[in-house]
Amino acid sequence: MSTTKSSQFQPVEEKGWKRGLGNLLQGEYSVWFKSSKWWKQLILWFSIINLMMVAMVYANDQAGGDGPDVLFMYGIFGGMFVAFGVMIIMQRTIIGEKRSGTAAWVLSKPVTRTSFVVSRLFVNSIGILLIAVVVPSVIFYITLGMISDIGWLSPLGFLAAIVMGVIHTFFWITLVVMMGTLSESSSGVIAIPMGLYFVLWMGSGLIPGLAYVSPLILTFSPDPDQINSLATSLMTGESVFSWLPLISTVALCIVFIVVAIRRFNQQEF
Repeated sequence: MSTTKSSQFQPVEEKGWKRGLGNLLQGEYSVWFKSSKWWKQLILWFSIINLMMVAMVYANDQAGGDGPDVLFMYGIFGGMFVAFGVMIIMQRTIIGEKRSGTAAWVLSKPVTRTSFVVSRLFVNSIGILLIAVVVPSVIFYITLGMISDIGWLSPLGFLAAIVMGVIHTFFWITLVVMMGTLSESSSGVIAIPMGLYFVLWMGSGLIPGLAYVSPLILTFSPDPDQINSLATSLMTGESVFSWLPLISTVALCIVFIVVAIRRFNQQEF
């Protein structure tokens, strides 16, 4: 439960849909950054992403460059694994509060349903994107420059690649939040995004044109022999095969947010 003490609430000054948003943001911020959650998550993602990438860089160097493709493997650990992590971390964000009665309790205060959804989405996005995407990416960049044969990549190109990782991860955050408003089962909240991921992964080679609208291709290419992910192309300075995956992913994020807010405003507790 994200907000359990009435002392977390202060007099409300916001008007309209933003009523109570400041208090809710403060409560969610405390859950992430005024507890042990942030550094436990940081250690977890450092272990999953950065330690594994150090091992990949070492294996590649020992094989004289014939080992695992380091940039491709980063798309797996920094893209696929983070997406699954989002599904696990976020699966009870809204549905758990609805089932426990926390949502009804919070909404009995001077807050709007829209501000409730926005606060959960905003602070969880900041926490996950910073700890699971930005920080590991910076460490990976330093790792490549200091101990790999790849060396120092273009800072601007790598920054653009980080943006691709941020948008890719935000897609799964918004999808899980939307599912939390649509479903009454926590298993459904996590099962549908996971199923979609595997459909996008396996279907890219079977369904013509799917790669052009798939968020996966932002960080991870299901068929690297044919096309590189947008992140890999930006890191290496190659031409991006298409910007459509980026456009469609951003558009879908907006759709998910709108649906989540509309659905939550229609529900009764």
